[in-house]
Amino acid sequence: MLAACGGDPSEALTAAESKLKAGDLAGAAQAYDAALADFPESVDAAVGAAYMDMLSGQVTDADAKLTTAEAHAGERIGEVKLRRALVAMKGGDLEKVKLFAKESNTPAGALLAAETELALGYAAAAKPLLEQAKGAGGAVGATAEQYLALVNHSDQLVAGLAETQALWSLGQRRVAVRSVSDLVRAYQAAFEDGDAQVLLWAGRAASVGESDVALALLDTIVVAPPGQKWRATATRAIAACGAGDGAGCLSQFDALQALANASDGTGEPPPQQGLADARATAAIVIAAKDPATAQKLLSGLSGDSVARALAESGDVAGAAAAAQDPFFKAQLGG
Repeated sequence: MLAACGGDPSEALTAAESKLKAGDLAGAAQAYDAALADFPESVDAAVGAAYMDMLSGQVTDADAKLTTAEAHAGERIGEVKLRRALVAMKGGDLEKVKLFAKESNTPAGALLAAETELALGYAAAAKPLLEQAKGAGGAVGATAEQYLALVNHSDQLVAGLAETQALWSLGQRRVAVRSVSDLVRAYQAAFEDGDAQVLLWAGRAASVGESDVALALLDTIVVAPPGQKWRATATRAIAACGAGDGAGCLSQFDALQALANASDGTGEPPPQQGLADARATAAIVIAAKDPATAQKLLSGLSGDSVARALAESGDVAGAAAAAQDPFFKAQLGG
């Protein structure tokens, strides 16, 4: 088939998007590639085809398609550059993430470039980028302000937490939690929300299987922040799963569930959705070494986080039944 010169690719793109929403990844990839072949100047076709490549781990092919799209991007060049930065992040190339994010000339790009500078240890280079992103307002601006509060702090340990936060945001999660203990404890001593920050990082550590880090952080909290006592207990349960203690993990979650079920409106009962999400996290952590415990943790629950955990445990049929997102359900064969 000869490549189309100009024309309207909307019909081809709609067909590709329909396949994607239906969970037909192979069909969607073929449809986007066909749309790009027929409409080589379509930025949307290039973006769709690159996205499918990225999903399948073909980051070189994804970047090549986006690189070609730059010649036709016009006012959308910033969007294409930012997508190239995300592809580079998928491939673990932080230098390219920084380059493309800066070249996007967007607030989100400035924030991403700043995070990359921080992760690489260049706080001074990150500051002007954060100031640029701060002016955007919204979530991007708020996140930039949070980073600036850290990097400008007089205590170098507190300032160092910005680098660890950036590593987490860029997907370097185990590296981040393994280096966070002293940093977040310094933050705990300097800020009123210190215990909340410690609890956040304890949860992150537990979620990636760094149980010793999680427990050590939890031990620094004398009184959990208001409404968060259940979360501290749930984090200990997740850490138990991460350490391979399935029985201990189950018993702590069962106690929390009993508290939630028996709530009389007093005290601080755990929220049902929060508890379900915590059980799903624990199940994912333990699924590979103890699928039976993972499935017990998820008994009677539904939702996409539960479905992901069931899939990790090997119960694909149960995962398909629990999933709510149509795309995810289709992926699981539901």
